[in-house]
Amino acid sequence: MPLVAYPDAALTIWQGKDALKFIDGLSTNKMVDLEKGHLIQTVFTSSQAKIIDFVTVFHMGEVLAVQCHQSKLHNLLNHVLPRILSQDVSITDVTERNQFAIEYGVTNEHIGTFVSLSNVTYGHTESNMNIVIASKENSFEYTGTANEFDSWRIENLVPWNNHEITTKNHPLAAGLGQFVHPAKGCYIGQEILARMVSRGRQGKNLVRCKNTEVDDKLITTRGEIYSLGIVRPNQ
Repeated sequence: MPLVAYPDAALTIWQGKDALKFIDGLSTNKMVDLEKGHLIQTVFTSSQAKIIDFVTVFHMGEVLAVQCHQSKLHNLLNHVLPRILSQDVSITDVTERNQFAIEYGVTNEHIGTFVSLSNVTYGHTESNMNIVIASKENSFEYTGTANEFDSWRIENLVPWNNHEITTKNHPLAAGLGQFVHPAKGCYIGQEILARMVSRGRQGKNLVRCKNTEVDDKLITTRGEIYSLGIVRPNQ
């Protein structure tokens, strides 16, 4: 299956007995039931329900490995660190020790789990995609390009960081609605997202569209004929 570089990925290690509960209290998905050997994706949102970062949390046992993004890491840490207060939580950036890739077009039967083979971790985030994390000592043999991956994302309606997933959008508009738990307790931005859902008024939606059918400024990932765009209904 194609393997493509993931250059904006970052990795942080969250430790302490309160780490999972801490993430649960600040993000959109239900985290507290996450078990060792499993992963879950969630969104940190601002008080205006805008995306701060979309992350993948790997439960490694004693620690949580949180795959986030270099372009958003500064804002993410500024968002979470002041809120630790007296909780038993520490966060360490280990990005420089690791490298990252995406394997797509795969077939995963056990979504939400990960396996580690020869110091390479494969996170089964979707039925057709893996996040791959390895130490710098390993070498990846890339078999796909960024343009090919974008074409695959367009075909499969997969949002991506710095395309659809930006600080200008809320999770529902960016195609991340499945990571906003419908019965989740209070978190930053929760009231706004819950109101959008209850009223059926989330504003914009992520769609796959013909280039000729949508304004250029609304396109977030451009393909030759079809693109991804975030648009209002009937726009």
